[in-house]
Amino acid sequence: MTSVNLIKYLLCLYVFLATDAFSGETSLLLDNGAYKIPAIYSTPSSPGNYPAVILLHGTASNKNEVGDLYAVFAKQLREHNIASIRIDFAGTGDSEVDYLKYTLDSAVADANMARLFLTEQPQIDSDAIAVLGFSQGGLIAQLLVIEHPELAALVTWSSVVGDGNEAFLSLFQAKYPNALDNGFAQLTFDWRGPLSLSLQWFEQVKKQKSLTELANYTGPTLAIAGGADDIVDPISSVRLIQGVGSEDGQAVVLKGADHIFNVLDSAAHEDEVLLKITLQWLLEKLH
Repeated sequence: MTSVNLIKYLLCLYVFLATDAFSGETSLLLDNGAYKIPAIYSTPSSPGNYPAVILLHGTASNKNEVGDLYAVFAKQLREHNIASIRIDFAGTGDSEVDYLKYTLDSAVADANMARLFLTEQPQIDSDAIAVLGFSQGGLIAQLLVIEHPELAALVTWSSVVGDGNEAFLSLFQAKYPNALDNGFAQLTFDWRGPLSLSLQWFEQVKKQKSLTELANYTGPTLAIAGGADDIVDPISSVRLIQGVGSEDGQAVVLKGADHIFNVLDSAAHEDEVLLKITLQWLLEKLH
């Protein structure tokens, strides 16, 4: 491929919507061939060859995450000379497609589009790209490093863990029969409108072997959970560290923190501790 054709190819894959020079953030649309993936690319202001982190959100959330946790963390990373990219999975945030498009395969493919984007940026050290996933985004992060073991580090927050539907048993019991009958099941939430979860998502979850296959990933791994999480058992993060093939693995349980690390409670500070621990760990592993 000639350099001219390569530039044309990249322009088809990536649409740069707007750059905020003051914030250091650029809004993007990444084209996976089936739909556009809204993304925000965050870069430090000083010149250099930066490490980078892919930020993957959880169920029914968006690229900035609950309480803007990812937006805040991207700023902290940028201030410490680490770039990041955060994306909206299909049907969430600014995505213009229906949530029925969301499956494990689609989410991993979208996360990989973010990885590819980073590897093609001249200011990014392609050997120092980490991935961080929150809740179900943690499962997508696990599947991404299984597919791309060259990724430099794995971080999970409140992540689901386990082969098959182990981590989603209550959801399967409540919704799988509906998905079998209708081709989808409707999910309802207190903080947003309903979402239609496809039968394909259920079938892919049943077949996935993330915990078994994670034994093949040898990169540094950090798993953080809330001790008061009543959505995902915090022992899941310990199991992740026990299952990963890395000799450099650390599980942290923040006492008193809920599934979202109390980020919506202005009197609590577990979210600040979460970001501080994660930032320090990434600085040690990526620089």
